Amino acid sequence: MRTRRAVGNRALRRAPLTALVALVAAAAVPAEERAANLLGYVRDFETGRPITGAAVRLESMNTEKVTNELGFFAFTDVPLGVHSLVIKSLGYADRRIQVGLTEDKSFETDVLLSRDPILLEGLTVRVIPRRTFNELRDLDLRLARGFGRFVLRKELEQRGGNLITLIQGLPGVRIQGSGGTMANRTVILRRAAHLTSPAAGVITVESCYPAIFVDGRRFSRRASLGDQPIDLTEFLASDMDAVEVYSGTSVPAAFGGGDAACGAILVWTRRGPGWSGGRGGN
Repeated sequence: MRTRRAVGNRALRRAPLTALVALVAAAAVPAEERAANLLGYVRDFETGRPITGAAVRLESMNTEKVTNELGFFAFTDVPLGVHSLVIKSLGYADRRIQVGLTEDKSFETDVLLSRDPILLEGLTVRVIPRRTFNELRDLDLRLARGFGRFVLRKELEQRGGNLITLIQGLPGVRIQGSGGTMANRTVILRRAAHLTSPAAGVITVESCYPAIFVDGRRFSRRASLGDQPIDLTEFLASDMDAVEVYSGTSVPAAFGGGDAACGAILVWTRRGPGWSGGRGGN
């Protein structure tokens, strides 16, 4: 007993020293060897809508990104310091701005472009969680690869309605149920099925419901087969930035898990990782 207590006391005394050593080691890393991530959205100054296909050049790294349908761009492992961004898009005045990255964290910003060469306010950057940066960068990669079905901001604003009405016309989406209210209807995705054995020697194929993720977090609850159905009419087009729909064979690994065979629907809201107070005005 004495031996165990002595060992425990030594461990407790050693813990603050270990934390101090780790802190000193982190501080000892030269600033030029530390790096940050920078993501942003290029938008129209007048309408607030995203600009697709804008070229965003980070001069210090001699690298360029092209914005996707959300107006999104991202640079990783950017050295700390002040950097110049040059943004060009057909029909807009070119813009050169400076951004200061002072910590090895992830930063988000909005860039406004005007069709006329007017004076615009400087750039503001906000620290965001590294997980949020990774989620938005991964969405950009999925858009580029085109494995799933996507409903983006422009179509959301044009069509309106709720999640059921927005995805019911997509290939591979089947709406079940009837009646006067949409809340009684559920979604089944193509090839979304489980093999079950209700009795010895009997194998049946049963449909299952897709998993629902909101801003990268699981929203629906797991059930014995897939996820429990939920009222998808709760999700309004006016609240969403983007929707992704994946059948069981194409669900991204981060959202697959044990229920990948049932498919997944990913909802990105305007209040979630991709949203900031002034972005995407009406």
